[in-house]
Amino acid sequence: IFKNRFVLEYLLDEFVTEDLLRSSLRALYKNNPDRVDDELVKSFFGPAKQEGAVDALGQIYTNDPGLTPMELHSIYPEKLDRIPLQLVWGDEDEVAPVTGAVGTYYLNRARDEKYPKCNLKIVRAGHVPFDDNPEDSNGALMSWLAEC
Repeated sequence: IFKNRFVLEYLLDEFVTEDLLRSSLRALYKNNPDRVDDELVKSFFGPAKQEGAVDALGQIYTNDPGLTPMELHSIYPEKLDRIPLQLVWGDEDEVAPVTGAVGTYYLNRARDEKYPKCNLKIVRAGHVPFDDNPEDSNGALMSWLAEC
């Protein structure tokens, strides 16, 4: 569907509404869906209706996604293992669950004594923890920064 410009343009023009976006965004905000306000909805809706949106969306879903974090760490361990890393993950993230491949990879690294600079904090949130639960997300980041 993302390679078919005609179909994608039709779907964006005829089916993507502010209400549909609001509903979709609220599904990502598991802790506090009321944070999905008109401003957030418009920040997605406006660009979806601009010229070039069809091409941009098509490219997002059909271009090469690049290397995975696991591949990058295996290629550049001497560089990446030195960088302090604080991940904040939503416990109810359904887009990139902490139980998925990337989440499990970083969870295991954070628990492994070989990687003391890798930290992962799971907070009560969906896919957008810093907006869904800013108190716990920012608190996790501030605590980590204080320890650095």
